[in-house]
Amino acid sequence: MNRILVVYYSGSGHTEFVARQIASRCHADLERIQDRQPRRGVVGYLRSSLEALLGLHPAIEQGRHRPGDYDLVIVGTPVWFWGVASPVRTWVRRHHAALTHVALFCTCGGSGQAKALDDLERLCGHPALTRLALTERVVPQCQRDPALRRFLLELKRVPSVSVSLPPLQDQAPA
Repeated sequence: MNRILVVYYSGSGHTEFVARQIASRCHADLERIQDRQPRRGVVGYLRSSLEALLGLHPAIEQGRHRPGDYDLVIVGTPVWFWGVASPVRTWVRRHHAALTHVALFCTCGGSGQAKALDDLERLCGHPALTRLALTERVVPQCQRDPALRRFLLELKRVPSVSVSLPPLQDQAPA
């Protein structure tokens, strides 16, 4: 089995929930991107908005895992103002050279997912092997969502990365 790392940033818990679902089905290691400064309240919201709109790179904590040690890195971000969350942008910039095989996912309140995934793909420097976008409305039931099933099946089909996933029967569409 190849080594897989799922890396994500989550403020509200939606992206974390999806990251955990993916990691458990891929037998992957999980890495949460940690801010160095809190993002709570109005000031945190304004800071996050400004960073997203201006494409800034805030300070983040050093992670435990090295992406270069993995055959596949799956990167997850919430959508902030139709773009990539700034802590994810910082993480990708820090590890850009090690991201040879990536898959991407995002969670969003309603719109901006295509632009955010396009931006994240551009930051990684090459096309993603597969992409997933889920609205916050479907996140609690994402285990049964056909989009997640397609995402996982696409990972199994990638010829350059031999991913061993468990059977997907538990994810049949409802």
